[in-house]
Amino acid sequence: MIRDITLLRAFLSVVRLGSVGRAAEELHVTQSALTRQIHRLEADVQVPLFVRHAAGMSMTTQGAALERYASLLVTEAENAVREMDALRGMRKGLVKIGSVASALESIVPAAVNNLLLECPGLQVRIVEGMDAELAVALIKGDIDLAVSFSMDESDELEMISASGWQDGCHFVAARNHPLRERGNLAFSDLVDAKWVLPPRRMGPREEWQQAFVRNGYTPPAVSVETHSVGAIRTLVAHAGFLSWLPDLLLAYQGTQEAIAILEVPGAATLRNFAVYKRRIGVLSQPTIKLLEELRLVVPSLASVDAEPDSGFPLRRKRGPPDP
Repeated sequence: MIRDITLLRAFLSVVRLGSVGRAAEELHVTQSALTRQIHRLEADVQVPLFVRHAAGMSMTTQGAALERYASLLVTEAENAVREMDALRGMRKGLVKIGSVASALESIVPAAVNNLLLECPGLQVRIVEGMDAELAVALIKGDIDLAVSFSMDESDELEMISASGWQDGCHFVAARNHPLRERGNLAFSDLVDAKWVLPPRRMGPREEWQQAFVRNGYTPPAVSVETHSVGAIRTLVAHAGFLSWLPDLLLAYQGTQEAIAILEVPGAATLRNFAVYKRRIGVLSQPTIKLLEELRLVVPSLASVDAEPDSGFPLRRKRGPPDP
């Protein structure tokens, strides 16, 4: 049994930095004191957590299993202290939300703005990522809510709100791309093009692949892989690449005049936004308030447990147009 949360903080510091020496400097303790803390934790869990070698320390299989839970336990402990301090007026609340890029163009900023208008003392931390990245961040406790599309529910993650608000995805190209001169495009016209896309196993990449497979074609080779939506837009706008982007990401950062949908029959898809949280843990009151604001920004965002037509009897706020 782990009796001291300080031991978990010490463990996570060694994991992150890779050595007792660097972790001791970060924690402002001696190496011997930190080593004793690690030994105490290993005694508590009754398994070795690290393999010591000349270059530093690496986790054992047991240590890797503990890391995820340690991160969550430390985060929840910090959340509890933060909320207690906020109730005593000693500290302002913190809200941590992650989102896919397209929701950051509309839904999340509107909800955050409305939240801060009502609770100006709050601090909001926003993380951008793709579905898989947001799932990891939720599990580790780095964020408490995620606005996403296709995150799989599991023993660790659950969807808490579903939305009828949709975002369409399409093939995109520069407005002056040579393919536009052909007219009546088909998938066969795209197989030799230069493509820039997110990495494999990311939601948009999977959707792009399925568009080709669904229409009887092998997905073409991808020349550039990147997590950066900005890099994708720039390569499409100025370097002759094709990509796959949602509607909300077309008009952004000066590329709105250079990029447009490339109409190909059978290509477009629609996705529904949803909000996810960890199954284990408690949402802080500021986080619950943000969830309420998300539901108000998107009037069709309804509780999974609610009746289909019940909605939320809360005030309507300005936000994205109804679908």
